Amino acid sequence: MIQVLTGFGVVVAVIAVGWLFGRTQAEARRGLANLVYLVATPALLFDILLRTDPRDIFSANFLVIAGSAIIAGALGFLVFRLRGRSAPDSLIGMLASSYANAGNLGIPLAVYILDDAAVVIPVILFQVAFYAPFTLTTLDMLHRSRQSTLLRNVVVAFRNPMLLAAVVGLLIGFLRIPVPDLVREPVALLAGASVPVALMVFGMSLVDSRVVVNGDVLIAVALKNLVQPVVSGLLAHYVFGLTGPALFALVVLGALPTAQNVLTYALRFRTNEALARDTGVVSTLVSLPVLVVVTVLLG
Repeated sequence: MIQVLTGFGVVVAVIAVGWLFGRTQAEARRGLANLVYLVATPALLFDILLRTDPRDIFSANFLVIAGSAIIAGALGFLVFRLRGRSAPDSLIGMLASSYANAGNLGIPLAVYILDDAAVVIPVILFQVAFYAPFTLTTLDMLHRSRQSTLLRNVVVAFRNPMLLAAVVGLLIGFLRIPVPDLVREPVALLAGASVPVALMVFGMSLVDSRVVVNGDVLIAVALKNLVQPVVSGLLAHYVFGLTGPALFALVVLGALPTAQNVLTYALRFRTNEALARDTGVVSTLVSLPVLVVVTVLLG
């Protein structure tokens, strides 16, 4: 339990710095959100792929992580559409229901609870290399739908910075192309900004903001904190036959709260910002007792 509390303490401390900064520099929030979206997160993805053999990412762990996120996210999208929300709003709801706080909270918790930060890499790779580019490219297309053509949609897709980083990083890994230090080291420096700046943006969003726990937030939190870890456990055990520490790790990763990146993406597209912010706060609070229960039952 001490490990869980320590992991959350690291995250809360940086969020608090963002909140303090936002009290005097509120106008900087959208610019920092764009920095995370356009520069830091693509650099983080590229940096991870430079240090990871792409052939190793499509393992049972990766499939469980991807499957649980897709199932929870698809349920979220369908429920929000049935509740009359627009397609862009429902896509943000989908991310809020399934996009895990892998970098900001997952890495500290993996170190403190699982004693292995590497278990988080498949989550980050799936979310940043596949899940986020697909969703954000779709959002980009929806925002331009009135002028949309097939050629324009292809151009829009390949202008997405995370999709570009994913494609280039995977190609370099598969083809084993050497990357000079003059490229590698600046990318690593920029990648280091992704986690703390995203947390600061989240803290800045809380300034003069009142968290509203409405039906949409409750749905997203239930899917993220309860449904996704259960689906992760079922897939890991009954489909892939995993038990013991491997099963425990995947359930912990499934129970991680909604990432602050979802708010960054919502700010970027000016879509459903309140749901992204409020779900991030509430799911973070709810995930603490959930992770304690998971640790007691499976740890």
